[in-house]
Amino acid sequence: MTVKVVFAFDQDAGGITNFFQLDDTIKGVLDNTTYTLGGAFSLVDVTEYVRSITISRGRSRLLDRTQAGSANITLDNRARLFDPTAGTAISPYSSSILPRKNVQVSVDDQPVFSGLVDDWNLDYDVSGDSTTTAVCVDGFVTLGQVAVGTATRSAELSGTRISSVLTEADWPTSKRALDAGEVSLQADTPDENTNTLAYLQTVTDTEFGAFFMSRTGLATFIDRDGSQDFTNPTVLGGTGIPISSVQIDYGTEQLYNDVTISRDNGGTAVVTDSTSQTAYGISEFSKSGLLFDNDTDLDTLADYLLSRYKDPVYRIQQVSVLMEGLGTADRAAVAALDVADPLQVTFTPAVGSAITQYATLDRIEHTISPASHVVTLSMSQAQPSFVLDSSLFGILDTNRLGF
Repeated sequence: MTVKVVFAFDQDAGGITNFFQLDDTIKGVLDNTTYTLGGAFSLVDVTEYVRSITISRGRSRLLDRTQAGSANITLDNRARLFDPTAGTAISPYSSSILPRKNVQVSVDDQPVFSGLVDDWNLDYDVSGDSTTTAVCVDGFVTLGQVAVGTATRSAELSGTRISSVLTEADWPTSKRALDAGEVSLQADTPDENTNTLAYLQTVTDTEFGAFFMSRTGLATFIDRDGSQDFTNPTVLGGTGIPISSVQIDYGTEQLYNDVTISRDNGGTAVVTDSTSQTAYGISEFSKSGLLFDNDTDLDTLADYLLSRYKDPVYRIQQVSVLMEGLGTADRAAVAALDVADPLQVTFTPAVGSAITQYATLDRIEHTISPASHVVTLSMSQAQPSFVLDSSLFGILDTNRLGF
């Protein structure tokens, strides 16, 4: 297994990069193949200095919004290679130790985190040891710093709305992976100074989909149709990728029997389940400010949420995977996982039969050191939609129609 950390440092970082340099007698020779044209930065592999990496990406659970992904990369700084005050005579990187440098972490050439450095934290010990920790965040930090335009938007599908807002925020079209959306949004005039990221998350709440920065740095939108497709899940446990531990949730933590959701310029849907309330007490869930174009879609979402969360469910909540014990194909499959991916999880208790559930991947965490690499996957139990002619999802009276 190969873990790699690459920073986009300045092209002229200590003169170590091999780029064409005008008027230089060696680097400025036309048609040479060693010193080629380059951009404003060079990709510098710092893997040999890495002591540890922690990565966290996703959301706490299905009903929560995705938060900015983060990575902490701790580097050996005993030679002051990652000290901005060291000077180029000591460190070729010193002039590049600045915030907002691009960074990517990969496993066997599969990116598992792409983002920007937010802070460089230096730690000098009296014993002579020293580390620099690059505190990194994904592209949400950029979207969270700009406001949405106040121009009136026409009624349109959620994916179209997200695309237009990203364009206003100057987010590159090449850095997007957007579903079309299943929900029609109302014509809307955002208030002045409305945060772009918050607005995009409201659109996503209305769709009941997922919006996040992918492991490769793409602004990604999965609509409700995509999030209910379990025809090709990653199989964990059982005959699939080996797992080392399982956590189960069973109780009222994700139980809601009184659901209230409302939309701007429209109605409020309130649905309850008296049987659940009698058995477990009243547990409320509410969401406001949604952008549905009509009350029918609002009512449909409220009914769906109540049916899904009114009763306690035995849920596989989290599993851990030891990467160093996996074969090449399994390791690649785990590295390729992203938020909202479909999973099929199986575990066998010490007594009794195997338990298998389908789940939506909510959060991915990597804990990497020279001795180990543990991936922790947090998930919400899924309700796969009915798929006509499918031997697995096309069983009458077993699978429900999607919404």
